[in-house]
Amino acid sequence: MVEETSGQGRQHEEQVEAEIVHLTGGEIGTVEADMVRIDQGGARRVIASDVELHRSGAGVVAADGARMRMSATLAVRADVVSVENSGSGVLIGGNVTMNRSQAGVVLAEQAHVEGASTLVLIARHVEGPVRTLLDTRGAMLAGLTAGVALGMVLFVRDLLGRRS
Repeated sequence: MVEETSGQGRQHEEQVEAEIVHLTGGEIGTVEADMVRIDQGGARRVIASDVELHRSGAGVVAADGARMRMSATLAVRADVVSVENSGSGVLIGGNVTMNRSQAGVVLAEQAHVEGASTLVLIARHVEGPVRTLLDTRGAMLAGLTAGVALGMVLFVRDLLGRRS
């Protein structure tokens, strides 16, 4: 089943299931399909083999392959992720390519970046220049520091609690 939709008739559809979904404008709650293309539209949740977002927004995307151009998402989980001039809160994938994009957290086996920035980047292999607030070593150091600080606070709390 092929579902072609435009923003005129589908302003707040709750759920769409089909083999191929192409949304132009409008909003959909949940989309489940083999292939999803959204152009100038939005979806809260997208589950598909192949996802393409162009000038669009999505909450959570789960796919085998996800491509974003001039789009925004809260979170993307895919084997292959490609973002161009886009932003995301979290990108998780085996192979993540970022071109002039921003992300809060990137977790990847391989990250290919060009003109991208992240708060936290954790990857086994990184190619290209990336601006990060925390890299792998910095994230481990921050975690260790936070763990030691929390341990000390709990230790002091226990000592003060025993005196009462």
